[in-house]
Amino acid sequence: SLQARATEAGAHIMSGTRVSELIQRGERIEGVRLADGRSVAARAVVLATTPAEALKVLDGDICTSLRQTLAASKSVRVACLDVALSCLPAPQHAIVFDLEQPRFLTTQSLFAQVAPEGGALIHAFKQLDPAQPGDPQRDERDLEEWLDRVQPGWRAVLVKRIFLPRIEAVSFLPTAHGGGLAGRPGVQVPGASNLYLAGDWVGNAGYLADASLASARQAAHLLIQNGLPMQRPQRATSGIY
Repeated sequence: SLQARATEAGAHIMSGTRVSELIQRGERIEGVRLADGRSVAARAVVLATTPAEALKVLDGDICTSLRQTLAASKSVRVACLDVALSCLPAPQHAIVFDLEQPRFLTTQSLFAQVAPEGGALIHAFKQLDPAQPGDPQRDERDLEEWLDRVQPGWRAVLVKRIFLPRIEAVSFLPTAHGGGLAGRPGVQVPGASNLYLAGDWVGNAGYLADASLASARQAAHLLIQNGLPMQRPQRATSGIY
């Protein structure tokens, strides 16, 4: 439905296409160059991707301070054990925080239709230390032991399990040294008059989807404020990447 609404609004979506670099003239971005050599002209560009991917396309002449910030940033990763169960052994422990270790469990099937009637889907995850390499096997055992404690008997009703050892949960870790949320990059890229950022690592408001939508909304307002028309274009001449 999101794709349909975007198309109705005049967006031209190109899937399976990688942006390799920004086309810049002075302080203006004139478009993007794709990995296959084609170029796409643009009156403005929004980089809606991860810090690592943004760093790849930001030229050295575009905001040295932003490049330095992104190069020094750290992501937050979690180890996640998903288990599908034929029933929920301990319904009273559907959502649990561990106060002694960085572990969390949620029975998402209570809030979304992601399991058959009577069944259950549990996400159990452990926050990983960004400064330590970690041990995936130990992390998996920790999560199994966590399930044993809060959902005893889960192994007997197990339908399927998936262990993902290193999921990126937050792409930019705010730190006290960096100023907390205020230390995240802003939506407007300094040194480029028509280049914007959007994502869970942009702006000083919220986390995850909240930060992504807040920065995207602000980028849209800036685009309009800086002269891009609100009406539907006759043909696609700019894009959001």
